[in-house]
Amino acid sequence: MDILIISKYILMIAFVIMMIAALRASAYKGSSMGLLGSSVVVVAFAGALLVFGELYNLTFYRDISLALIFFGFVGTVAFSIVAGGDK
Repeated sequence: MDILIISKYILMIAFVIMMIAALRASAYKGSSMGLLGSSVVVVAFAGALLVFGELYNLTFYRDISLALIFFGFVGTVAFSIVAGGDK
């Protein structure tokens, strides 16, 4: 087995652990921790999708992960502006 394939599997495990930690952090009280946790989960899922798509030769995985990262960031900023109010 090639060392690059092994490192991709280790990276997938790290992304899963990152998602679990972000879900745990988003369970705290307050909207800011929920927003932070959901944003981290979206980024980790997009990164895992990139690695998974490259491992198994999927199509359109780059487009989907780019859309997830872009719309996750835009949604986070939009929610922050709405939640911030008139300050």
